[in-house]
Amino acid sequence: MILLSSFIAFSLIPNLYPVLLQERNNEKTLQHQVTVTVKLIQVYVTDKNGNPVLDLGKEDFVIYEDGKKQQITEFEKHVLSLPSMEEKIQPEKIPESGLPPPRKLMNRKFFILFDFAYNNARGILKAKEAALHFIDTQLQPLDEVAVLSYSAIKSLTLHEYLTTDHKKVRNVVDSFGLKDILGRAENLEVEYWSKMQNRTPLDASNKQDPAIEGIKEKLIFDRIESLHQAVNFSKKMIEFAKALRYIPGQKHILLFSSGLPYSMMYRVNLIGSEELRSRLTYEDMLKELSASNTKIYALNTEESSILGIKLGIKIKGVFSLQNMASSTGGKYFGNINSYERHLETIQNLTGCFYVLGYYIDEKWDGKYHKIKVNVNRPGCEVHAQKGYFNPKPFIKYSELEKMLHLVDLALSERAHFQKPVHFPMVTFPCSLGKEMNLCLVSKISLEKIQDILKGKVEVISIIFDESSNIVEFARSERDISKHPENNIYYYSLFPLSPGEYKCRLVIRNLKTGRAAVAGSPAIIFERQEKGIELLSPLLLVSEKNAFYIKGFVPREKTDSFSLVDYFHFDSAQYAPLVLEELQGDSTVLAAMPYFVSNIPEPEVTISASLIEQSSGEIISLQVITRSEAKEKELSIRLIEIQIPELPSGDYALNLTAEEVKSQSASRVTKIFKIRHPMKRTFN
Repeated sequence: MILLSSFIAFSLIPNLYPVLLQERNNEKTLQHQVTVTVKLIQVYVTDKNGNPVLDLGKEDFVIYEDGKKQQITEFEKHVLSLPSMEEKIQPEKIPESGLPPPRKLMNRKFFILFDFAYNNARGILKAKEAALHFIDTQLQPLDEVAVLSYSAIKSLTLHEYLTTDHKKVRNVVDSFGLKDILGRAENLEVEYWSKMQNRTPLDASNKQDPAIEGIKEKLIFDRIESLHQAVNFSKKMIEFAKALRYIPGQKHILLFSSGLPYSMMYRVNLIGSEELRSRLTYEDMLKELSASNTKIYALNTEESSILGIKLGIKIKGVFSLQNMASSTGGKYFGNINSYERHLETIQNLTGCFYVLGYYIDEKWDGKYHKIKVNVNRPGCEVHAQKGYFNPKPFIKYSELEKMLHLVDLALSERAHFQKPVHFPMVTFPCSLGKEMNLCLVSKISLEKIQDILKGKVEVISIIFDESSNIVEFARSERDISKHPENNIYYYSLFPLSPGEYKCRLVIRNLKTGRAAVAGSPAIIFERQEKGIELLSPLLLVSEKNAFYIKGFVPREKTDSFSLVDYFHFDSAQYAPLVLEELQGDSTVLAAMPYFVSNIPEPEVTISASLIEQSSGEIISLQVITRSEAKEKELSIRLIEIQIPELPSGDYALNLTAEEVKSQSASRVTKIFKIRHPMKRTFN
């Protein structure tokens, strides 16, 4: 079983997700059409004492972009319950007259980051305790939360992407143990300076000290290794910050760390260029985090020790944590043991905000635009993002950005990087030999997603179990645009154990990054030892000359499995029914797989009925068997069902298989809606 974190571990990107495109230097940048969109800005307003100001209206705000005043078209106020407030204030939405309704509320976004490199066992356990307390007591239902970690071996790893499923987030955090500190930096600075005969970094920085000339080769190696670790941390955070640019709104990182040691960047010049590189990379990290509208709330996990006091505060990470917090507009918190008070402060700082919206011409040029927000009320302090970046062409994305873009499409409840096109998919179990498989069938309409299919695309299939672990992952590159047919049916086959699953299919253009996404739940039941067992049928409707593309199929089944051959239907006349509407008096075919176990010479009858769900009325349907194919215990019967004219409403199609001799029966149900007269939609 492949864990979710292994799919989206940034450190594993080179192995899991190789470079997609090597662009030639002379290739022209892709041109994107300018679109008009709404830019939403989160704004925090406090009085001079740092308390939130909660009674402002749209008329109290003024927004400037690149020095030009903007017309505010959307306005929302978010007020969360604060410990200092006597009564809970409900979130308030201010209606707009003469304008379309505003977007959904912009949620708070938290990234919980565990630093396993610059930390120790006690600090990590305390960080875990604090994070669980934050999840249990401070999060609001609409808050989106992600979990990351950094270690010397695994680098930066995303364990859970932004989600409002806080139980899932809690399970991830709760699973962290001492095993997760393997590969940490082990506070190399303290080890290094303790070997320097109790000399502090400031002592050693004196170039006249003859002890410098006697540094052993191993100490130099340890020093360089420690500097490389500091540079790697800063680089990974720079890459992450650049990817965060394209997630709208203010982002909050809760960083649990003892911090990069001061001597990694300042005041010590034993190795010259290496230390300069460490300092410059660290300072670049601060700039990128600030530019991405990300605030750092740093909770220092290091406890005081005799050795730490002896070596002096300059060797510790307090300075770097304070600098990260102040440079991004966040806050530093010392003494992790007081985490309850610290987290309450973070709640107060992030809990009340306004959302302002105005229209912009969105261009795909990656340019930066400055934003200035003022409040027309004396005594108010405004805290808002300083600007934003236009989207940049996908071909200019870094590998980490491409991966986070994919993670956003595949895992997010509401994608932040772009609004993907959605297309339908159905799933059903298939039996090939003794094992069960899950078949995924998607209908790709060239007319609807032709812009995405221009040129080469990647097709990615992901299957999650009920715990949201990835159990199957498949990727291929294709050029679907060359197919002239209007509808393409893309199918894949995955061997899976009985259980509940969630399936996701992502089609992403390798040049533009534009994407289409399909999703569907699935269930595979345990096989019965005796009697008849009906599997979920494949419903078919009239469609001429649809085109079929075989996606992932296990290597040993590649030559033997075909969707058309398995279900024995005429692909020139029929195609799978995938979340489509039906016309009145429609004829539907159902390819019905079923098992009959331990019953010699079974006699099987098939019946069908419709149930109008609001009234419970049962409508019997006529069933005509067109064909039947058998292979050992598996049979697939192709039946014809006539759907009568029905009024609008919700309906259930019951298909029942009964073995006459044993009087055993099995039933499956398909739910569909009739939204308009003469039109019916199957799910």
